[in-house]
Amino acid sequence: MKLISALPSCRLCSIALVAASVTNGVLAEEGVARTTPTDWLHAMDDAFRNLNYDGVFEYSIASHSQIRIQKRRGNQALSVTANVAHDVTVASFRIVHMVIDGVEHERIAYRGGRGREILRTGGRVSYLLPEDDESFAVAADLPTGPYPRRFMRSEDLAANYRFDLSGRSSVIGRPAVCLEVHPLDDNRYGFLLWLDEETGLLLRSELRDATGRYLERVEFLSLKVGASVSEDALRPELPGVPVQPAPEFSEGPAPPTVPVSWKIGWVPAGFRITDAHPHEAKRGVHVMFSDGLATFSVFVEAAPQSAAGGVFSRNGATVLLSHDLTGERGDYLVTVVGEVPPETAQRVAESVFRGR
Repeated sequence: MKLISALPSCRLCSIALVAASVTNGVLAEEGVARTTPTDWLHAMDDAFRNLNYDGVFEYSIASHSQIRIQKRRGNQALSVTANVAHDVTVASFRIVHMVIDGVEHERIAYRGGRGREILRTGGRVSYLLPEDDESFAVAADLPTGPYPRRFMRSEDLAANYRFDLSGRSSVIGRPAVCLEVHPLDDNRYGFLLWLDEETGLLLRSELRDATGRYLERVEFLSLKVGASVSEDALRPELPGVPVQPAPEFSEGPAPPTVPVSWKIGWVPAGFRITDAHPHEAKRGVHVMFSDGLATFSVFVEAAPQSAAGGVFSRNGATVLLSHDLTGERGDYLVTVVGEVPPETAQRVAESVFRGR
């Protein structure tokens, strides 16, 4: 397969809307040209927070990955690498968002298989799931689902990304502006965003690697906005299913610090700590970083007896990489998980050390 250059202008974005007249199309193009990428990002943020919308979106992950296992025996390092065939995993969700008396209400329901839902009222998030299903019990890191909170705080992104308008298109029959997100270094991925011209809502996004291959895609399949959205749609479809409470979520928490016994010597510029806490049972720590768009976590734990050594795998944009940390104060395993290139994850993992 021929690889395309990183973050190309999408062909769809260069096609004028067939339904629009020539005159209206020219005027619309001029309007887009007068609007800056920053204006569109602010419109997107505002739409996520303040617009009433009800739609079904599809979330797909493309795997272009390898699995590499490394094990050290004495002075010898053994390595086994296996290629994983290209695969695409798709899931669909319904999302309902409304602002009622100044408070955001949101419901995200998984479509297909066993029912699961996420409910949010203001900063309070709950998970609805079958009694024997604990898959959402660890979902507090993503309290409002994979779609609406992905591109928040756009004002913090300019230091690490460049935004370019590349034309207009149509997504689910709605006129849309195509916005390219270019990372300013090799430590993060780029995006293509399609924003609704009328409301600024994100209709479609593609996360791409440095070769231009898409790794993850989120796209609305159907959508209602404004007065056509009903409060009844906020009601769960799973009556009687237990609610799993989650911690209070804050848009701007005070930045935590890494527990003093561990140091992370290097992270890419622009990434800040958003969560950090010790794991006393495993004599380690968990630290989460974000640049406002991409996130990754660093886990440090006492190395189990059955540890396979260094492990690397990637599923979509999410890389998992582990690194042996051996020293006079014991054997530990450092694992980096998140939406960064493998080389970046490796450098982060190798920079971890234990302070004195």
